[in-house]
Amino acid sequence: MNSRYRRVWLLLVTATLSACGGGGGGGGAQEVTPTLLSIALSPLAVSLPVGGTAQLKVTGTYSDGTVQTLAAGETFQSSDSGTATVSGSGLVSVAAGATVGATATITATDTASGERTPAADSTVVTVVPTGPGPPTASSVSAAQSTASSNANCTAIEPFYWEVGDDTATLASGSVGTDTAGAPVTSSTNVSIASASKWIYGMYVVQMRGAAAKLTPQDINFLHFTSGYTYMGTDTTSATCTMPASGPDSINACLTLTNSSGERFDARNPATIGVFDYDSGHEENHAGQFQPEINALDTSVLGTAIATELGLNNVIDLRYSQPLLAGGVFDNGGDYAAILRSVLNGQLKMLDALGTNPVCAWSNDPTTCNAAYSPVFTLQWHYSIAHWVEDDSNTGDGAFSSPGAFGFYPWIEANKLYYGVISRYTPTGSGLQNGLASQSCGQEIRAAWDSGHPQ
Repeated sequence: MNSRYRRVWLLLVTATLSACGGGGGGGGAQEVTPTLLSIALSPLAVSLPVGGTAQLKVTGTYSDGTVQTLAAGETFQSSDSGTATVSGSGLVSVAAGATVGATATITATDTASGERTPAADSTVVTVVPTGPGPPTASSVSAAQSTASSNANCTAIEPFYWEVGDDTATLASGSVGTDTAGAPVTSSTNVSIASASKWIYGMYVVQMRGAAAKLTPQDINFLHFTSGYTYMGTDTTSATCTMPASGPDSINACLTLTNSSGERFDARNPATIGVFDYDSGHEENHAGQFQPEINALDTSVLGTAIATELGLNNVIDLRYSQPLLAGGVFDNGGDYAAILRSVLNGQLKMLDALGTNPVCAWSNDPTTCNAAYSPVFTLQWHYSIAHWVEDDSNTGDGAFSSPGAFGFYPWIEANKLYYGVISRYTPTGSGLQNGLASQSCGQEIRAAWDSGHPQ
């Protein structure tokens, strides 16, 4: 072989062996750096007054399935700078001349890859009225940051949250998306389970005309010491099965029996005078004392209760079954409207908050004689169809009504601000999903009140 061609041949062989990993051992696939497939903003929705701010976060989804927070290399754009502007770090600010009700969409672009947030993963900013306002200048951004980043909150994604006062929403957001990639919003309807209890309590107080006009019987039923405890608290299946004929009503439900054969309208002597978290208290109260609703079909029950609350033109209150303690199917926006009506005094529940409390923990019989409590690890009290979060070790005194599927509404102990976490998990694990939401809600409250992210 000509020496010139031999040298060329050797160089080609060497290059080929090198490209194939040589002829020696190994030969495994080389590591491939994951590529960025898409980016998304969170929260997906924020409601802010003029001058309000919120910090946005960008997350990236990679080809290996991982999701990471992107801390640098992103630019942000606002669809309407006259409504809201956004800084290079993702801090949104509502413009001084913004109109209440106006919206602006914030998008983000990753400069290295060129990936841009699609509409479904961009943030919509809505301008809301300026009320008395948050407690500190940084309350809104602190609450936004906490809802998006605190470990107790990221553990319960996806959810919608909101904080407000007696006039308006002051801060809100949608955190995370469901398996279909959709966010939970203020209008996402969910089964709110035990958060229904508070609504019935509000209804009774409103019917009486004042908290001071509740009768001793009302109080015994509404703080769950009446002894009507044969219905149980299961929320994973219908407690009030539909009758073969006639209205699907509260009265029809009370004729049913539990798995042991006890009728729902029977009284359990062993639980008279002691706290027992059971659906039977409110159902039997309505059966005995509220004839205006106890014979109504489920299809009109929600409208009747909303009308008495003076909110029939504001909320679309619906029941999936005639179960007052757990049958409401509604959304965070409607529940927020109810809580605003409590704070502004339209609903007489404002004066009933925290009144006539009974101990509601059953893990220590030497200090509390509760028969059954779903908050057995917390020493909370139970008031008029709502909890008082006054555990001396961890509580902040808020009034609340967490549900088995994770819905969690509250009013702060100072009675100045309300909050809602709207989420849904398909299994009702006692009250544990609601208590998980409570852990996030308490962090949001602390951030809101202090102005410091938690």
